Amino acid sequence: MNFLVDANLPPRLCTWLRDRHQQTTHLLDLHSLRLPDKQVWDLAITRNEIIFTKDTDFYERSLLLGQPPQVVLIALGNCNNNDLFHHLERSWKNVETELTAGARLIMVHPSRLEIFP
Repeated sequence: MNFLVDANLPPRLCTWLRDRHQQTTHLLDLHSLRLPDKQVWDLAITRNEIIFTKDTDFYERSLLLGQPPQVVLIALGNCNNNDLFHHLERSWKNVETELTAGARLIMVHPSRLEIFP
């Protein structure tokens, strides 16, 4: 899978994803940290990438526009990086499975995943 990591998530997430054999790019790598959401959306479509974000605007776009792109939304509130990676580690197999099955939106909550087919 190919991921585009939004500016509101740490660049270290790219390393974490690569360690799980995923291809990934952070907006920082593209010198695009201030790109408007619509352009991030269009970039992900053009590059065939899954958006990884904490920005709820992508939740709304996903529900209104469907896919592509697929979206993984981190819905953990304010948390430190260790908590972020802990939650991802716990749920990653399920996230991967759901993305492969074609889920358009996956919300990672503190105690559960919310899947939108």
